[in-house]
Amino acid sequence: MRIDRTRPVPPARFSVRTDLYDDPGHAWWDLDGPARLLHTMNPVRVGFFLDELGDVDGRVVLDAGCGGGLVAAGLAKAGATVVGLDLSVPSLAVADRAVPERFAPVAARLERLPLADGAVDAVVAADVLEHVGDLPAVVAELARVLAPGGLLLFDTVNRTPWAWFVAIFGAERMVGLVPEGTHDWRLFIRPHELDRVMRQAGLEPVRLAGLVPRVTPAVIARGLATRRVDPPSWRLGRSKQASYLGSYRKLGLVA
Repeated sequence: MRIDRTRPVPPARFSVRTDLYDDPGHAWWDLDGPARLLHTMNPVRVGFFLDELGDVDGRVVLDAGCGGGLVAAGLAKAGATVVGLDLSVPSLAVADRAVPERFAPVAARLERLPLADGAVDAVVAADVLEHVGDLPAVVAELARVLAPGGLLLFDTVNRTPWAWFVAIFGAERMVGLVPEGTHDWRLFIRPHELDRVMRQAGLEPVRLAGLVPRVTPAVIARGLATRRVDPPSWRLGRSKQASYLGSYRKLGLVA
């Protein structure tokens, strides 16, 4: 199948395990649990989001696909009022406990958001775009609920051989840093594809950066030999061969 993420991918053409997030054993806040890779990534990506947003005190931010609240907690701590939206009710319950103040959980699909046009000041889509089949529909909905002049921020995974090797073969199949079946390489998104979808939704690019794991050849060799490796640390960089993050601004007059 020719992959083109600027078009909807039929559900029959990909396989992603969404049931993982409804499992009571999915310990979002266990540093040694199934979300441990996200915990090592979180300081860098939340720092990027807050740098782009500036002062968030009193602003309403939609955390689209919030899971157990890892990103929402950082946003709320900085002063934002966070609308945490996810399809998984058990995950939302975890997030609601983890973010006790300035957090409103909403159970809904990203393709059909129960929010009014321009209802939020900013949108964060962290570790979620590479899990949806109809990327144009999701981005269009996120743009619809975003106020003119507001930012849509994201991190996602590039569709490259290196990303397949690191995220699927390595992290899932070999060393178990994330549960097997979490990702499907066919849903990974090349930057030019995401840029086209964003622009079609009325968003203009502001900043794009690589999200780079600190993985050396020695670490890879050890992981392949022992099938065990600690989650890597992360940094911002130029390389977008594995993951990348960015911000886009909604066009239109600011009220």
